[in-house]
Amino acid sequence: MQKPVSQKFPRKTIITTLIVILAVAAAVVFFTQPAASESVASPVLQTAKVRTGDLVVTASGAGTVLPAAQVDLAFRSSGVVMELNAAIGDDVKSQQVLARLEENIQAEADFQALFTTEGIAQAELALIAAQDALVEAEGSVIYLIGSDSWYWQEQLEMPEATQAEKDLARTRLDYFMGLRYIDESDIALARANLESARVALWDAQAALDIVKAGPDALKKPIAALGIEMAKLEQTRLALENTRLIAPFDGEMTAVNTVLGQTVGTTSVMTIATTDNLLVRFYLDETDLEKAAVGNRVTFAFDAFPNQPVDGEVVIVEPTLQVIDGTPVVVAWASLPGDTEFSLMSGMTVEAEVIAGEALGALIVPVQALRELAPGSYAVFLVGENEQLTMTPVTVGLRDFANAEILSGVKAGDMVSTGTVETK
Repeated sequence: MQKPVSQKFPRKTIITTLIVILAVAAAVVFFTQPAASESVASPVLQTAKVRTGDLVVTASGAGTVLPAAQVDLAFRSSGVVMELNAAIGDDVKSQQVLARLEENIQAEADFQALFTTEGIAQAELALIAAQDALVEAEGSVIYLIGSDSWYWQEQLEMPEATQAEKDLARTRLDYFMGLRYIDESDIALARANLESARVALWDAQAALDIVKAGPDALKKPIAALGIEMAKLEQTRLALENTRLIAPFDGEMTAVNTVLGQTVGTTSVMTIATTDNLLVRFYLDETDLEKAAVGNRVTFAFDAFPNQPVDGEVVIVEPTLQVIDGTPVVVAWASLPGDTEFSLMSGMTVEAEVIAGEALGALIVPVQALRELAPGSYAVFLVGENEQLTMTPVTVGLRDFANAEILSGVKAGDMVSTGTVETK
């Protein structure tokens, strides 16, 4: 049986075929790729339309609700607490007596005795004694310098005297003083005693006026001209040291003592205002110019996140503080007194300061602005066939994305915001 004969292609033919296939593939790739000149597209002009909208410039921070006024009260002397007139949460009124020490009983009696008939009589006697001492001191001076010198000295010291009258009085005083031989130390001592007597008389008269006016005239510290006024001030202090008085209307927020306890001069009570609360909050130092007194602030309370409240910046502290290693601006803002929920001291809040508002303004992206000089700007208006025309504009408020345009363009104008490369 005859075997089939296998066909064999010449090696040269196979190589030729492979070369042809590779050439065709290369041609396909070559002709399907764009030319090198076509691979780089022209830059595409980016534009934006001048639109009407609202622009609000803000700065955000966090803070805490605090009372507008808060004071810790302490006795000025140690003693045993015998009276407490307010508890935590009680409303207190200005000048209300909140607590007393046992020593207050005697101090109160001594104070009230000043204004009795006997107390007034003692003050009048002190005044008479001061008047007698003044007459005696004047007599000592007159004895040393003579009555003529005394007369002309009084004329010289008269406040209503004219300069001519004073010149005459001085001449006559020198003349009569020259007629007498006086030890200078004696006259100096006599004049000093006279001045002390005058001060003592003023002191006694002022003390008498106070005790005649009644206890209300001795509620505040007084200047002690001499012995009588000093007695009044010491009596007043003895009373004040043994009782605590509310300095303003508020609420008792802390009581750190009980009846019968011996206390020193550390705080035993705290009063704070509850109807006049403030928020102390912190802003990044980069927002310093936005923290201006009078700016509106919107607060979101952690306890009431869906009930924002508006306030107003009332204080910007003059120095930065460092919180967790970061310098911050410290500001205080008022809160309204009629919120829908109860505000409490210590609440934490998020604060957003409204540094500026432009409602219904012309707005463009900040990328459209071209700064010609510090504070001077222009935009490129886009016309037909993407023709650009540089137009000066007046810029108002700005934030990180948009700028308010006060003049130079109108709503609907197209402005260039730059170009981008495309492939």
